[in-house]
Amino acid sequence: MVKLFNHDWVSLALLLGLAALATFVPEFHSWGILDRDALAAGEVWRLWAGHLAHFSASHLFVDALVFTLLAGALHRTGEHALGRGLVVGGAVLSVSLLACDALLARYGGLSGLNSLMLGWLVTRWFHAGGRQRGLGVALLVVAVGKFTLDSVGLSRPGVEFDSVAVVPSHLSHWLGLFWGLVLPASAQAKSKR
Repeated sequence: MVKLFNHDWVSLALLLGLAALATFVPEFHSWGILDRDALAAGEVWRLWAGHLAHFSASHLFVDALVFTLLAGALHRTGEHALGRGLVVGGAVLSVSLLACDALLARYGGLSGLNSLMLGWLVTRWFHAGGRQRGLGVALLVVAVGKFTLDSVGLSRPGVEFDSVAVVPSHLSHWLGLFWGLVLPASAQAKSKR
């Protein structure tokens, strides 16, 4: 049973509140976007804050809904290191995204972290065995199928952006999924040593 006032849910509410500020308050939005030039100038907080700033209300709503569902699913698997995983995963995802896409000047949104949490959930379910292993494999197949359709332009965007200059980063979804599969496995291997 999920406790209503559990500290994890309070943390989630605070995180989503920060995401709303970083989306709707122009000063916070410009401060929060993952901006390659600002990061190069030493603004390292953008490695994490970039996941909070969104480019429209629908962008924030869809990302926040998926984030909440995935956080709840991970919590139900007994995962209690979600905050630590998101701090490490958020930075690793941002750095790898900038390294793999030299043309990417700005990034914002939770979808990369959502993909990371999806990969993490697949890993948790796979290691649980039984029926959950099958669910994990099915979830991975669905995610890879959706990301492939998105990447080749055969699906419609799930959100609208406030500007035509904003283009979804499909690479962030692929990298998020990759790190969601790899980081928990490497943490598990370290704990067995």
